Amino acid sequence: MNIDPLTTNTPPGWKVRQHRAMIEMPPRSKLYCLAPLGMGTVEVESLTSYIQRLAWAYRVSSWVLVVQEVLPLYNGPYDLGSSPQRLGGFGRTRAMRLNGTGELANAWVKTLEQLTGRSDLHALTADPWASGLPNWGFLRTAPVWCPACYQQWQEQEQPVYQPLLWALQAVTVCLHHRQPLTEQCPFCQKKQSAIGAKVAPGCCTQCGQWLGMQPTTEGGVDDEEYTWQQWVTSAIEELSFASMIFGSLPWDELSVGIDACVKAVGGTRQLGRIAGVPNMLFCYWRNRKRLPSLNYLLQVGYALDLSPLQLMTVEPKRLMQSLRMDRVRRRPPHVGRAAPASKGDLSTIRATLQTVLDGKAGPLPLRHLAHQLGVGEKFLAGRFPHECAQITAQYLEYRAERGKQRVMQECAEVRQAVLTLDKQGVPISRSQVAALLSNPNILRRPEGKATWQAICRERGLEL
Repeated sequence: MNIDPLTTNTPPGWKVRQHRAMIEMPPRSKLYCLAPLGMGTVEVESLTSYIQRLAWAYRVSSWVLVVQEVLPLYNGPYDLGSSPQRLGGFGRTRAMRLNGTGELANAWVKTLEQLTGRSDLHALTADPWASGLPNWGFLRTAPVWCPACYQQWQEQEQPVYQPLLWALQAVTVCLHHRQPLTEQCPFCQKKQSAIGAKVAPGCCTQCGQWLGMQPTTEGGVDDEEYTWQQWVTSAIEELSFASMIFGSLPWDELSVGIDACVKAVGGTRQLGRIAGVPNMLFCYWRNRKRLPSLNYLLQVGYALDLSPLQLMTVEPKRLMQSLRMDRVRRRPPHVGRAAPASKGDLSTIRATLQTVLDGKAGPLPLRHLAHQLGVGEKFLAGRFPHECAQITAQYLEYRAERGKQRVMQECAEVRQAVLTLDKQGVPISRSQVAALLSNPNILRRPEGKATWQAICRERGLEL
């Protein structure tokens, strides 16, 4: 006897249908519906960080994820779909643009939302609040990070990610740990790729080393720099929250606010001296010939104690009245100050150079060492020519050895990719091998190309 569950043990008063109700399943996404981090806060995750975490959820490189899943659906600027091998250079130097504004960022957001079934990835770019601002000087060309944040998240078993704030050139300090953001891996001295190798979030995309470390008291920022960065973060947070509430921001109205500021302080030259900005730029901004970059806008706003949102929304009369009051003018720490090229402590510098020569630090290129010491490279070479020559030779030898190791590793990676395809029963082809490599440009380099040609000859494949 067949028993219909819809007509069995039915509570009194329920209307039972004689036919089974059809239950519609909600649509399924092709990729894991990974939730972004920091949503609704100023520390929201960046889109490139989301791509990296999504790829790690499948334990593949973000390059493989993009080539196999994103590019087949992608229809936007940079026609990478017709030549996936070009993605290596894109992921290394230009992928940070995905965190910005305009058609490129929007096209990637749309594709990823289609794949993941999410509708909130637009918030992982600066487009909601910065659409209309110039791209010049807006985003970094490579990811940066706070090692102390990475270490703290790992110890607290929290996801490691890169906030969108870190992608902005204007943000240079972690306010939580009062430390400058790091640009290069301390192990291989290389910058990171936004889209690249198969590594866990928080590990170097070039050498795979963990990038987190405990916060230190050395190398922190002074009070002036910290105050400036607090103001910058607050101004960006204000813009972000305003866009959540009101939608697109009226960047076209900046010219009205800037014109009021010029009139209030007594002309473009006077305002240029106050803010440390070339006075000719104010003429362009007032006449709507161009919009100021975010960096210049923050610089002017900090000097006048007016946020970018205030400059574009407060009535001109109120702006002028506010600026004509007796107020303390200030400049960002990096504006209008000479570099301490000749004020280094020579004994400290000599001790640092000896530390590098003894192998206790580095090897480091001379320009990076000069930057760490707060002096110019010419000054360093002029005062310590013998030590600098040794450090340069040491670094060149290190680079040569690293180059040999890289070549051996890449050639082995090509052969391993071929073996993987053999195990999977997939026909061997250049495109199939390239899709499994950590960097598709390996097959274009002389050693990688020679390895591929040797494999083709061994197997009787067409080159």
